[in-house]
Amino acid sequence: MTHILSITNIAGETEALTNIRGLTRTRKVNGEKSLAFFVIPDASNAHSFGMVDTESTVEFDGEEYVIKTVSEKNVGLRSIKEVGAVHKFFCDMIDDYQYDTYTGSMTFNAALNFVFGGTGYTFNIIDSFTAETFDNFGDDNRLALFQTILERYGAEFYVNGTQVNLKREIGVDTDFQYRYAHNVKTLDKKIDSTNLATYVRGYGKDIETEYTSPNAAVLGIRHAPAVRDDRYTTVEGLLARLQNDLKDEPDLSITIDFAELRTAGYLYEQPNEGDYGFIIYEPMSLDIEARIVEISEEFNADLLPIKTAVTLSNFREGITDVLTRFAQTSKQVNRLFNGQKVLPYNVLDEAVRIATEALQSAQTELEFNNGIIARDKTNPNLLVLFNSAGLGISTDGGQTFTEAITYLGVNTSLLTAGQINANNISVLGGTVDAYTLIDAEGLYVKGGAIQIERPDGYVVVNDGILQNGFAIQGAYPPYRTAGITEDGPWVKVNTTNRFENIQAYTFKHDTRYLVAKVGIFTHNGITGYLSFDLDTSDGAGTSITELATVSRSGDDDGWTTYVTMDLGVPEGSRKTLYVRMYGNDPDWFVFGRILYICQEG
Repeated sequence: MTHILSITNIAGETEALTNIRGLTRTRKVNGEKSLAFFVIPDASNAHSFGMVDTESTVEFDGEEYVIKTVSEKNVGLRSIKEVGAVHKFFCDMIDDYQYDTYTGSMTFNAALNFVFGGTGYTFNIIDSFTAETFDNFGDDNRLALFQTILERYGAEFYVNGTQVNLKREIGVDTDFQYRYAHNVKTLDKKIDSTNLATYVRGYGKDIETEYTSPNAAVLGIRHAPAVRDDRYTTVEGLLARLQNDLKDEPDLSITIDFAELRTAGYLYEQPNEGDYGFIIYEPMSLDIEARIVEISEEFNADLLPIKTAVTLSNFREGITDVLTRFAQTSKQVNRLFNGQKVLPYNVLDEAVRIATEALQSAQTELEFNNGIIARDKTNPNLLVLFNSAGLGISTDGGQTFTEAITYLGVNTSLLTAGQINANNISVLGGTVDAYTLIDAEGLYVKGGAIQIERPDGYVVVNDGILQNGFAIQGAYPPYRTAGITEDGPWVKVNTTNRFENIQAYTFKHDTRYLVAKVGIFTHNGITGYLSFDLDTSDGAGTSITELATVSRSGDDDGWTTYVTMDLGVPEGSRKTLYVRMYGNDPDWFVFGRILYICQEG
């Protein structure tokens, strides 16, 4: 049976697209996917050939791609179209913009919410990530922000429908050894030893250390520029930086025909982005760990795969921009992306939709080998094994079963559900000394493994330790200048000098607001003032900001009011509040008092 593509134009009209030639799909380790193909006009596609234009959407293998480039070439009497299309996720993300900015610490989940909120895409975090600090993060298209997040947190991703799944690393460790120039024919290779080095020194704050690569035994001592960074205060941390930065092996990028790779002993049914292996580079006697960073698949006229080329690389920078980062996140440079929006899905609705479509459209074969094996025909690495021991799901051709149901229970890396009913849920850390338990009694966290962040980014519980005190302490004896005197429950002053102090209060900036209840009255119609000045230098008097001023003209000594002062986003520093009183006529007294003052919000 002949396979076809479907195409939808910007008006929403969908037709079958036939007579395709040279269809190639490119997949990269960072989630990028693109299509390239030719369309030859004939009677079978007369109704759809005109729809082959930029911004039309092509559906292939259950995924949508937006056409970004179309070039027409005359061949005889016909005009053939050459098409380039990009996965819809990248188009949607670059066409959406986050106008807000954020400064401060952000958890991985908070950062992703900041980027994906309102886009119609949801996300699943499969591994654990520590919080990172940002300065003015935002005010950019969402694809550029997403790339920044991936680099800052050290994450990789893949997309299913409108679900974005994030891990430390995608792919598996295959242990395959490619012997350079021996066991496999190379289609293309790039080798660069320009910045090769085997020795480096590091200087931190009052510390220094050095690192010599094991490859120095082969390459000799080759010095790298010294690392000087006062942020490092431990030898261990500085040494880790030196080991990470030292380029002690040549940059390699090798593209191989996968059929020959299988012949040479590659055990997996199909290569996947991110899979690890080794390149034995005999000219320098080095074993170099490399990853599959790009896969190019060519399909015939029936859209069946006929050739696969894989690119292995150990690049950490330079051509990394080409191989392992988004090809483009800026609209100002060769505006490649310009996609359309998608309708939002509830996370459960989307998971059900993906699962249903996968089951309904699956092309599988059943094999009877140690049980029943159901294997995906288009990707043989994806299989389900059922036997008397249980049910297992594998993504690496049966080498490992990371998702399984056995008599011991259910083992899975990702669970999507509308509701989970359980007697208790335990989240275990690396040791029994740190875990989280949720049961009918409530939430119990042991070992400090909890962090609670306010909506404005301030962390109120850090590693299980409460950061808030909410105490505000007045000075004793009262911090009072000579012009202020006591009169029963009041203090009074007869001056126009704004800087007569009633009291000074010291506090830790753990909340957003200070709230005070005050009273004030005057005689003979003069106006009295109570002012509140914040010293952010903790009493040193070098940085004063006026927060609020209360003014009143009246002799009712029962009058009171509340004053709310905005301190800004909490950051935990110690600050001092000065309360000052004065009038507009030095011949008459102003009477005032502070009934209470506290922190809120």
